[in-house]
Amino acid sequence: MPPLVSILIVNYNGAAFLEDCLRSVGQVVEPRNEVIVVDNASTDASRQILSRFSKVKPVFSDRNLGFAGGNNLGLRHCSGDLILLLNSDTVVTGNFLAVLVDYLRQHPRVGAAQGKMVLPRFGGVLDVCGSFLTPLGFPYHRGYFKPDGPAYNTSYPVFCAKGACLLFRREAIEVAGGFLFDDDYFCYYEETDFCSRLWLGGMEVHFVAGPPIQHIMGATSAQMGMSALALRWYLKNQTFTLLSNLSWASLLKILPLYCAVLFASLGAHAFRRQWPQAGAHVDAILVPVTEWHRIAARRRLIGRLRKVPDEIFWPKICKWPGASYFLKTFQGQLSTYSDRD
Repeated sequence: MPPLVSILIVNYNGAAFLEDCLRSVGQVVEPRNEVIVVDNASTDASRQILSRFSKVKPVFSDRNLGFAGGNNLGLRHCSGDLILLLNSDTVVTGNFLAVLVDYLRQHPRVGAAQGKMVLPRFGGVLDVCGSFLTPLGFPYHRGYFKPDGPAYNTSYPVFCAKGACLLFRREAIEVAGGFLFDDDYFCYYEETDFCSRLWLGGMEVHFVAGPPIQHIMGATSAQMGMSALALRWYLKNQTFTLLSNLSWASLLKILPLYCAVLFASLGAHAFRRQWPQAGAHVDAILVPVTEWHRIAARRRLIGRLRKVPDEIFWPKICKWPGASYFLKTFQGQLSTYSDRD
């Protein structure tokens, strides 16, 4: 009998977190499930740690494929009807997985579901409880850095789910165009692109208010070095996704505001002489020129997979959090923002 759930973990120099993660997974995994760990050419003690877990199926890459490529590699080794993407810097407890599995069983139109996560390094506040698309094109991350409470104990549709704890159906891959993540994304925004394609293909994406797991946060990205590098990947991938996946009518609504925010943010970083961050914005602004061939190919793919026009599902996945949300994000004061319900 094939596994019900394939738990897929991508690791890159995460030895400081990997053992705790795998021990916690081993305590909650049912016999029908399997655990696959992709090691992205780590140079720390990750391989020695993996050798201690006989029930874990290791997959070794000879180079760092990033979160996107690592998960794509691991997916080829998954046998389950359902696949759970789980960060290597998480600690799981209780029946979080059973709740996610039951949710998908009870909601056949939901192709992917994100579990609830808390951040122990920051006093146990919430990680992102799903993200919504805004008229600016930039996402609104609901629940981020907020104390858990009744507002986050209800499940609901979201534009995108966070890949640190994301369960999806195997058939969702075909609905989303035949692939999980775009290898060229390397890291950041790949799960948003995947969720966007699911909505276009006729499936939904939900946040599930089940038992929370711990997300230590930043284990892999800390190994990547400069925050400007992360910003570069994020902005480039976000721009590519919007240009590729939105209908022309939606682009006409969002693109002018999106570009205005990009240019304003570029100016702010340049004024502060933050040149690496400014360069990241320039790269994003140039995406229509530097990536035009990839955008054209992706738009052809979207045209083939699209079953639902934007205006049908947008009421479910679009929210306006107010200008203060983006101002506080830019100022690094997001913990002082209160979600609007």
